[in-house]
Amino acid sequence: MKIYDKVKLINDSSEYLINNINSGMVGTIIQPEIRDNTFYVCFDNPKIEDDYLYCNIHIKDLKLVEDNNASDEMIFDELPSPDKRWWCKVEDGYIMNLLGEKKNKVPYDYDS
Repeated sequence: MKIYDKVKLINDSSEYLINNINSGMVGTIIQPEIRDNTFYVCFDNPKIEDDYLYCNIHIKDLKLVEDNNASDEMIFDELPSPDKRWWCKVEDGYIMNLLGEKKNKVPYDYDS
């Protein structure tokens, strides 16, 4: 998972429900960095046409729906600060920066 990928929310939590976001909704990752094991995701608001809902979503609560095929260079260009150590994508269960360094030790356990 990385910027501009389509993702589906697979778990509910109180922080999502406060923002009117429920499991099953599909959104787009709109920021390249990963902060506190979350992506910032934009969802279409099903109640209001042409309105959007935004929320930080934990990686473990997302499922990839559609890969946008963004290259590492594209991700790097979108970073707010040009530093390849920023966490930018999730591959094979690992949070990885653009240098290939893994943040978590155990795949799919994003807090390890």
